[in-house]
Amino acid sequence: MSADGSSSKMQIVSREVTPLTDDERAMERRVEEHAAEAALQLRKKTILSRIVFFFTVVGLWELLSGPVIDSFFVSKPSHIIVSWVGDVLSGDMIYHAQFTLIEALSGYFIGTIGGIVCGFALLYFPSIYRMVQPFIVAFYGIPRIALAPLFILWFGIGISSKIAVASLIVFFVNFVNTTAGIQGVSRDLLNVVSVMGAGPFQRMWKIQLPSALPFIIAGLRVSVPSCMIGALVGEFISSNRGIGFMIIDAQSEWNIAAAFAAIFSILIMVVCMNGVVSFLEKRFLRWRPQGPEGVVPNG
Repeated sequence: MSADGSSSKMQIVSREVTPLTDDERAMERRVEEHAAEAALQLRKKTILSRIVFFFTVVGLWELLSGPVIDSFFVSKPSHIIVSWVGDVLSGDMIYHAQFTLIEALSGYFIGTIGGIVCGFALLYFPSIYRMVQPFIVAFYGIPRIALAPLFILWFGIGISSKIAVASLIVFFVNFVNTTAGIQGVSRDLLNVVSVMGAGPFQRMWKIQLPSALPFIIAGLRVSVPSCMIGALVGEFISSNRGIGFMIIDAQSEWNIAAAFAAIFSILIMVVCMNGVVSFLEKRFLRWRPQGPEGVVPNG
């Protein structure tokens, strides 16, 4: 290497290790404050736009129901609120919601843990994974809702059958996401850490799990409505309690407001569960670059 090249390289290194001046630190602080202020303003605008959109839709629904659209089929937001408050005050909504929530949460945890554990376990035994992979794909193609009547025959009409349906739906969502995340890990990176002396557990804990974590979190988010669907499908088929039972009962009486009130309770539960997943995403994926409102860029 020439002397000019060596001196240039030394100058670059010296500039890299040179501590920042007070003006440069002040400039960095101003940039960070400006970015934080811009993010805060964007968050306020987003929240305001959501509020405006919500009340616009509800207001149009209230105004058009009756004069334009037959209120017998879509009811009115005011009637739905009155019905929901009445069910809450009477205790009926809380009584039925607790069973649906137990079924959905139990299925969520069982299916999530089973899907993630099986995803890691099978990929640690490639020969077994290659053997069962086509059967898993075939079974995954079966609509889980079609298995709900069988589960009710096997486990009875209690909450066990609803938990089983919800667990099965959630299991495949998390299993597929976990295996996709693990298989996406760079083989070169795994080879490098193996050469450096990392064992199977260290490779899993330090490389594979962090790399698969975004896929796992995505599976957790998708599983929130999936577990609720499983619980409700079981209640629709055979149940005498739960939100699904309330919807079927309201439908049999042509009480559209009561049906919408039950659906509103489902919405509240799903939003709360999704909020917990969002908290976990921010907690465990802090290292990922995020766009506006916590949206992770695809690139």
